[in-house]
Amino acid sequence: MDKLEQLTQKDLEEFYQLYLYAFTNLDSNGRRAFFDHRYNHALKYGIKHNGKLGSGMLSIPFHVNFHGVKYKMNGIGDVMSYPEYGGNGAITQLMQQAFNDMLEDNVALSYLAPFSYDFYRRFGYEEVFDRTIYRVKNTDLPRVKIDKKIGSIERLTLAEAIPFIKEVYANNPNSHNAGLIREDWWWDYLVLKHPHWQVGVYFSEDHLSAGYVIYEGLDTTFSIQEIMFTNWESFQYLSRFVCQHESMFSTFEYASGDPLGHPDILKNPSNVEVQIKPYMMARIINLETFINHYPFLKKIKSTRVAVADKMLPANNGIWRLLINANGTSFEKISDNENNMADIRISIQELTKVLLGYRSLNELNRIGAIRGSYEAITNLDATLRKEPPMLWDYF
Repeated sequence: MDKLEQLTQKDLEEFYQLYLYAFTNLDSNGRRAFFDHRYNHALKYGIKHNGKLGSGMLSIPFHVNFHGVKYKMNGIGDVMSYPEYGGNGAITQLMQQAFNDMLEDNVALSYLAPFSYDFYRRFGYEEVFDRTIYRVKNTDLPRVKIDKKIGSIERLTLAEAIPFIKEVYANNPNSHNAGLIREDWWWDYLVLKHPHWQVGVYFSEDHLSAGYVIYEGLDTTFSIQEIMFTNWESFQYLSRFVCQHESMFSTFEYASGDPLGHPDILKNPSNVEVQIKPYMMARIINLETFINHYPFLKKIKSTRVAVADKMLPANNGIWRLLINANGTSFEKISDNENNMADIRISIQELTKVLLGYRSLNELNRIGAIRGSYEAITNLDATLRKEPPMLWDYF
């Protein structure tokens, strides 16, 4: 008999064995350490067949910063089944239960890293995060000169660096475009999962941290995980620190959470290979919560928006949006999304436009949404257009 349930600490070993098998991972002390840490901070779901775990999934509670608004976000991870239990709708059951629990907890958003974008689109997720991959040969690195010697770089392990860099990350505008608010347990998780990561931290003259670069050496490649800087001095010092490794590595690579390529920072932009790659997906869970706290840019007259969401009926229907001097008013006026509306949009496309990945006008031009030109243009003018950026993976 199949039974869906929330798992507990007593299920840890069985869940771990499923994880090793499903993702063909090898057991090790290091892997077990970061896995246990993640498991202990997650909501655990499983389907047991005659008492034996056959399918499982984690829903990890986080918060994200969206242009100064703090939203609850659950990251979905370790979605898995033993092959003999696959193809029977187990994942749909797990996702539906997780969605219901998130909805009840007023979770606004959910993110995940897909093995298949098409597969997770059926659950309402959509690609909204891209990454820019930079690759440059050591012989093409610029010669960075420091204009004025103010401060210094210190090389630390990630564990040593965290007290100095966590506020730099939290205060950096690039972490405010739907990026993760990193709690202490998540920083600890990064240390457990990436023991080889090193950090170059820029300190000002009064020894205040103002920038950092997280990196590791992979054979002949200097691999940069993350760069955050606050001013010209920190940018110069960190750039020079990276370039000073030119005799040690033949290739320099950076996977940036900023999806906009910036090859122009090099003297000869054609020397750097720039590739934009799809990264993680997102979906709106509690639409009412998300809209009521959304940082709209301007007022808008009453607009009826028809939202189609097959997985979450609470989001499905006709919503009336009004933004005026009294704030945001967002109320459902019909459960039937086929009734009269000014704009018709799926939850996937709505997630993209609200997070800034695409504009309403853009989607209208390609036929992804329907509605009156006036309503689409007016609503589009109220929405954030900065591209979403995610610097984490789960």
